[in-house]
Amino acid sequence: MFKLSSFRLRVFRECRRRYRYRYVEGMPTRPSAHNTMGAHVHNTLKAFFSLPEPEERTPERLLDLLLESWQQNRSGFSDLDDEERWRERAAAQMRTFAREHDLAARPLLLECYLATPISPQLALLGRIDRVDDDADGLHVIDYKTGRRPEEVDVQQLHLYTVMLERSLGRPVARASYLYLDDGTAWSACPQRRELEEALAEVNTAYNEIVNERDYPTTVGRHCSFCDYQSICPSREEIVGRRLHSGW
Repeated sequence: MFKLSSFRLRVFRECRRRYRYRYVEGMPTRPSAHNTMGAHVHNTLKAFFSLPEPEERTPERLLDLLLESWQQNRSGFSDLDDEERWRERAAAQMRTFAREHDLAARPLLLECYLATPISPQLALLGRIDRVDDDADGLHVIDYKTGRRPEEVDVQQLHLYTVMLERSLGRPVARASYLYLDDGTAWSACPQRRELEEALAEVNTAYNEIVNERDYPTTVGRHCSFCDYQSICPSREEIVGRRLHSGW
């Protein structure tokens, strides 16, 4: 069965050549500072909310758990100063989280991995950071360690909603991105029509993926974060666009 995650879908939509390198040919990616920091923040919040006693959940304990996690993986940083900058950013996010959110909350699920069939050929794959059981129903929460974008891509939340509802047999009342840099949240109440449209988009993408043969490049700002620039057939155009546009 073909498994498609929201990230894999986004890669295909952004640049099919990158999709080919990563998912067809299986070329490895390099560790990045942002991904390392993000992994530590997610691990820290999971460990923190797994503490059984609410009185254990103090801001100080949250920071201690971050530092404990940090010792286990220090890859992707250019030097010690770079590592310190990223570690301080992660610590700042934890301090903001402790100030803005309920540390005694009891999530229903943490770092929940799901593989949910939506057809005989296709399954949705994903890891949901957190699910709360609120008074009005299930609340899907996705932590974001990057800065809040001008336009929110709601598709990931829609796909998480579909996966969770089909796995638990319960409706999702709310789905949110929680931006850890400033502690704010973007929330929506998923509607049936929106979920059906998200599933239709997934099925369309699946058909395009299995029938793709050429894997053309698409040059854009996303190229700045691509691990395959050095072997990309559009690398000269990418360099020129980056110099001209400043990305």
